[in-house]
Amino acid sequence: MVRRSRVPLVMAVALLAVLLAAAAFSAVTATSRASERNGRPAGEVLIGDNLVMVLLTSAGIYSPSDRAGIVAERLNDAMSAGLQAEQLSARSLPGGEGVYAGERLIVSVYGPEANAHGSTPAALADSWRDSIGRVLFPGEALPEPEPPAAEQPAETPGPAESAPPSGELDWTGTAQKWVPIFSLETEGAYLGAAQIAGPTAQVNKVKGVAELRLNFQNIGRIYAYVPTATISITKLDRVQGVSVWATGDIRLAKF
Repeated sequence: MVRRSRVPLVMAVALLAVLLAAAAFSAVTATSRASERNGRPAGEVLIGDNLVMVLLTSAGIYSPSDRAGIVAERLNDAMSAGLQAEQLSARSLPGGEGVYAGERLIVSVYGPEANAHGSTPAALADSWRDSIGRVLFPGEALPEPEPPAAEQPAETPGPAESAPPSGELDWTGTAQKWVPIFSLETEGAYLGAAQIAGPTAQVNKVKGVAELRLNFQNIGRIYAYVPTATISITKLDRVQGVSVWATGDIRLAKF
Protein backbone atom coordinates (compact mmCIF):
# COMPACT_ATOMS: atom_id res chain seq x y z
CA MET A 1 0.00 0.00 0.00
CA VAL A 2 1.32 3.43 -0.96
CA ARG A 3 0.91 6.07 1.75
CA ARG A 4 0.15 9.54 0.55
CA SER A 5 1.67 12.47 2.36
CA ARG A 6 -0.73 14.76 4.17
CA VAL A 7 1.56 17.77 3.80
CA PRO A 8 -0.13 19.09 0.64
CA LEU A 9 -3.53 18.80 2.35
CA VAL A 10 -2.31 20.70 5.41
CA MET A 11 -0.82 23.39 3.19
CA ALA A 12 -4.07 23.65 1.24
CA VAL A 13 -6.09 24.07 4.44
CA ALA A 14 -3.70 26.74 5.69
CA LEU A 15 -3.85 28.58 2.38
CA LEU A 16 -7.64 28.41 2.39
CA ALA A 17 -7.72 29.91 5.89
CA VAL A 18 -5.50 32.78 4.77
CA LEU A 19 -7.64 33.42 1.71
CA LEU A 20 -10.83 33.38 3.78
CA ALA A 21 -9.36 35.86 6.24
CA ALA A 22 -8.23 38.13 3.41
CA ALA A 23 -11.66 37.92 1.79
CA ALA A 24 -13.35 38.81 5.08
CA PHE A 25 -11.20 41.95 5.45
CA SER A 26 -11.66 42.94 1.81
CA ALA A 27 -15.42 42.95 2.31
CA VAL A 28 -15.18 45.23 5.38
CA THR A 29 -14.23 48.88 5.22
CA ALA A 30 -13.84 51.46 7.95
CA THR A 31 -15.65 54.73 7.28
CA SER A 32 -16.37 57.93 9.18
CA ARG A 33 -19.19 60.41 9.36
CA ALA A 34 -20.03 63.65 11.14
CA SER A 35 -22.76 63.61 13.77
CA GLU A 36 -23.90 65.41 16.90
CA ARG A 37 -24.01 64.50 20.57
CA ASN A 38 -25.98 66.75 22.92
CA GLY A 39 -25.99 69.50 20.32
CA ARG A 40 -22.21 69.44 19.82
CA PRO A 41 -20.25 68.19 16.78
CA ALA A 42 -19.01 64.61 16.96
CA GLY A 43 -17.23 62.18 14.68
CA GLU A 44 -18.24 58.54 14.28
CA VAL A 45 -16.09 55.63 13.09
CA LEU A 46 -17.82 52.60 11.58
CA ILE A 47 -16.59 49.23 10.39
CA GLY A 48 -19.10 48.07 7.85
CA ASP A 49 -22.44 49.06 9.40
CA ASN A 50 -21.15 48.77 12.97
CA LEU A 51 -20.43 51.88 15.01
CA VAL A 52 -17.18 51.25 16.90
CA MET A 53 -16.12 54.70 18.10
CA VAL A 54 -17.49 58.19 18.75
CA LEU A 55 -15.06 61.12 19.03
CA LEU A 56 -16.33 64.13 20.95
CA THR A 57 -13.41 66.56 21.16
CA SER A 58 -11.13 68.42 18.78
CA ALA A 59 -7.34 68.04 18.74
CA GLY A 60 -5.49 71.11 17.56
CA ILE A 61 -6.83 72.01 14.10
CA TYR A 62 -8.67 68.68 13.78
CA SER A 63 -12.40 68.60 14.51
CA PRO A 64 -14.06 65.43 15.86
CA SER A 65 -15.14 64.45 12.33
CA ASP A 66 -11.62 65.15 11.00
CA ARG A 67 -10.18 62.84 13.66
CA ALA A 68 -12.76 60.16 12.83
CA GLY A 69 -11.64 60.27 9.18
CA ILE A 70 -8.01 59.79 10.19
CA VAL A 71 -8.91 56.87 12.49
CA ALA A 72 -10.94 55.19 9.71
CA GLU A 73 -8.01 55.51 7.31
CA ARG A 74 -5.61 54.03 9.85
CA LEU A 75 -7.96 51.10 10.42
CA ASN A 76 -8.19 50.45 6.68
CA ASP A 77 -4.40 50.55 6.40
CA ALA A 78 -4.09 48.07 9.28
CA MET A 79 -6.67 45.72 7.77
CA SER A 80 -4.98 45.90 4.38
CA ALA A 81 -1.74 44.87 6.09
CA GLY A 82 -3.43 41.74 7.51
CA LEU A 83 -4.38 42.81 11.03
CA GLN A 84 -4.66 39.88 13.48
CA ALA A 85 -6.62 39.71 16.72
CA GLU A 86 -3.48 39.41 18.85
CA GLN A 87 -2.13 42.65 17.35
CA LEU A 88 -5.06 44.78 18.54
CA SER A 89 -4.15 46.30 21.89
CA ALA A 90 -4.70 49.24 24.22
CA ARG A 91 -1.64 50.57 26.01
CA SER A 92 -0.12 53.68 27.51
CA LEU A 93 1.49 56.47 25.52
CA PRO A 94 3.00 59.73 26.81
CA GLY A 95 0.24 61.68 28.51
CA GLY A 96 -2.57 59.28 27.68
CA GLU A 97 -3.60 55.93 26.22
CA GLY A 98 -3.67 54.55 22.71
CA VAL A 99 -5.36 51.84 20.67
CA TYR A 100 -2.78 50.06 18.51
CA ALA A 101 -2.70 47.59 15.64
CA GLY A 102 0.69 46.06 16.28
CA GLU A 103 2.97 49.11 16.45
CA ARG A 104 0.58 51.22 14.37
CA LEU A 105 -1.32 53.87 16.37
CA ILE A 106 -5.03 53.81 15.54
CA VAL A 107 -6.26 56.47 17.97
CA SER A 108 -4.93 58.24 21.05
CA VAL A 109 -7.03 59.05 24.11
CA TYR A 110 -6.26 62.01 26.35
CA GLY A 111 -7.98 63.64 29.31
CA PRO A 112 -10.38 65.93 27.39
CA GLU A 113 -11.80 63.05 25.30
CA ALA A 114 -12.12 60.77 28.34
CA ASN A 115 -13.84 63.52 30.35
CA ALA A 116 -16.33 64.09 27.52
CA HIS A 117 -17.28 60.40 27.78
CA GLY A 118 -17.37 60.43 31.59
CA SER A 119 -14.52 57.94 31.64
CA THR A 120 -10.75 57.65 32.03
CA PRO A 121 -8.26 57.44 29.14
CA ALA A 122 -7.43 53.81 29.97
CA ALA A 123 -11.07 52.71 30.23
CA LEU A 124 -12.08 54.51 27.03
CA ALA A 125 -9.13 53.05 25.07
CA ASP A 126 -10.07 49.56 26.30
CA SER A 127 -13.68 50.13 25.26
CA TRP A 128 -12.74 51.26 21.75
CA ARG A 129 -10.28 48.39 21.35
CA ASP A 130 -13.00 45.92 22.39
CA SER A 131 -15.53 47.48 20.00
CA ILE A 132 -13.15 47.10 17.07
CA GLY A 133 -12.26 43.56 18.11
CA ARG A 134 -15.88 42.42 18.40
CA VAL A 135 -16.54 43.47 14.80
CA LEU A 136 -13.32 42.28 13.18
CA PHE A 137 -12.63 39.19 15.30
CA PRO A 138 -15.90 37.86 16.73
CA GLY A 139 -15.30 35.09 19.25
CA GLU A 140 -11.51 35.56 19.28
CA ALA A 141 -9.61 36.51 22.41
CA LEU A 142 -7.85 39.87 22.44
CA PRO A 143 -4.65 40.67 24.36
CA GLU A 144 -5.13 41.66 27.98
CA PRO A 145 -4.81 45.44 28.44
CA GLU A 146 -1.67 46.68 30.13
CA PRO A 147 -2.25 47.65 33.77
CA PRO A 148 -1.92 51.43 34.22
CA ALA A 149 1.23 52.59 35.98
CA ALA A 150 -0.78 54.76 38.39
CA GLU A 151 -4.53 55.00 37.88
CA GLN A 152 -5.70 58.55 38.62
CA PRO A 153 -8.98 60.35 38.00
CA ALA A 154 -9.05 62.42 34.84
CA GLU A 155 -8.27 66.07 35.56
CA THR A 156 -10.03 69.10 34.18
CA PRO A 157 -8.36 69.77 30.83
CA GLY A 158 -6.08 72.78 30.55
CA PRO A 159 -5.39 74.83 27.42
CA ALA A 160 -2.41 72.69 26.38
CA GLU A 161 -4.44 69.50 26.44
CA SER A 162 -6.49 70.63 23.44
CA ALA A 163 -3.43 69.80 21.30
CA PRO A 164 -2.14 66.33 22.29
CA PRO A 165 1.51 65.28 21.95
CA SER A 166 2.84 63.75 18.75
CA GLY A 167 0.78 60.91 17.30
CA GLU A 168 -2.72 62.32 16.88
CA LEU A 169 -1.53 65.34 14.93
CA ASP A 170 0.96 63.54 12.70
CA TRP A 171 0.18 63.60 8.98
CA THR A 172 -0.14 59.84 8.71
CA GLY A 173 -0.94 58.86 5.13
CA THR A 174 -0.37 62.19 3.41
CA ALA A 175 -1.55 62.94 -0.12
CA GLN A 176 -1.58 65.75 -2.64
CA LYS A 177 -3.64 66.60 -5.71
CA TRP A 178 -4.60 69.43 -8.06
CA VAL A 179 -8.06 71.00 -7.71
CA PRO A 180 -9.80 73.99 -9.33
CA ILE A 181 -9.09 77.39 -7.79
CA PHE A 182 -11.61 80.17 -8.26
CA SER A 183 -11.68 83.82 -7.25
CA LEU A 184 -13.92 86.84 -7.59
CA GLU A 185 -12.54 90.34 -7.11
CA THR A 186 -13.13 93.91 -8.22
CA GLU A 187 -11.05 93.49 -11.40
CA GLY A 188 -12.75 90.31 -12.62
CA ALA A 189 -13.37 86.60 -12.14
CA TYR A 190 -10.54 84.08 -12.36
CA LEU A 191 -10.31 80.31 -12.67
CA GLY A 192 -7.20 78.15 -12.38
CA ALA A 193 -5.71 75.25 -10.44
CA ALA A 194 -4.16 74.76 -7.02
CA GLN A 195 -1.99 72.00 -5.62
CA ILE A 196 -3.05 70.95 -2.12
CA ALA A 197 -1.47 68.58 0.40
CA GLY A 198 -2.36 67.11 3.78
CA PRO A 199 -3.77 63.98 5.46
CA THR A 200 -5.33 61.73 2.83
CA ALA A 201 -8.74 61.73 4.53
CA GLN A 202 -8.81 65.54 4.43
CA VAL A 203 -7.42 65.91 0.91
CA ASN A 204 -10.14 63.59 -0.39
CA LYS A 205 -12.79 66.02 0.90
CA VAL A 206 -11.44 69.03 -1.00
CA LYS A 207 -13.32 69.92 -4.22
CA GLY A 208 -11.62 73.25 -4.86
CA VAL A 209 -9.79 76.25 -3.41
CA ALA A 210 -11.37 79.67 -2.99
CA GLU A 211 -8.93 82.57 -3.44
CA LEU A 212 -9.81 85.77 -1.64
CA ARG A 213 -7.97 88.92 -2.75
CA LEU A 214 -8.33 92.04 -0.63
CA ASN A 215 -6.87 95.52 -1.02
CA PHE A 216 -5.46 97.08 2.14
CA GLN A 217 -5.80 100.88 2.18
CA ASN A 218 -4.50 101.09 -1.42
CA ILE A 219 -0.98 100.23 -0.28
CA GLY A 220 -1.04 96.45 -0.30
CA ARG A 221 -3.00 93.32 -1.16
CA ILE A 222 -3.88 90.27 0.92
CA TYR A 223 -4.30 86.80 -0.61
CA ALA A 224 -6.17 84.11 1.32
CA TYR A 225 -6.58 80.51 0.11
CA VAL A 226 -9.40 78.39 1.52
CA PRO A 227 -9.55 74.64 0.68
CA THR A 228 -13.27 73.89 0.53
CA ALA A 229 -15.53 70.86 0.17
CA THR A 230 -17.87 72.83 -2.14
CA ILE A 231 -17.20 74.86 -5.26
CA SER A 232 -19.04 78.01 -4.28
CA ILE A 233 -17.86 81.55 -3.57
CA THR A 234 -20.98 82.42 -1.58
CA LYS A 235 -20.81 79.42 0.77
CA LEU A 236 -17.40 78.05 1.72
CA ASP A 237 -17.13 74.70 3.54
CA ARG A 238 -13.53 74.90 4.73
CA VAL A 239 -11.54 71.66 5.07
CA GLN A 240 -9.12 71.81 8.01
CA GLY A 241 -5.55 70.52 7.94
CA VAL A 242 -4.93 71.02 4.20
CA SER A 243 -2.23 73.30 2.77
CA VAL A 244 -2.09 75.04 -0.61
CA TRP A 245 1.34 74.54 -2.20
CA ALA A 246 1.04 76.09 -5.67
CA THR A 247 -1.49 78.03 -7.74
CA GLY A 248 -2.06 79.30 -11.26
CA ASP A 249 -5.01 80.99 -12.96
CA ILE A 250 -6.31 82.75 -16.08
CA ARG A 251 -8.76 85.66 -16.30
CA LEU A 252 -12.23 84.65 -17.48
CA ALA A 253 -13.83 88.08 -17.50
CA LYS A 254 -12.76 91.69 -17.12
CA PHE A 255 -14.91 94.10 -15.17
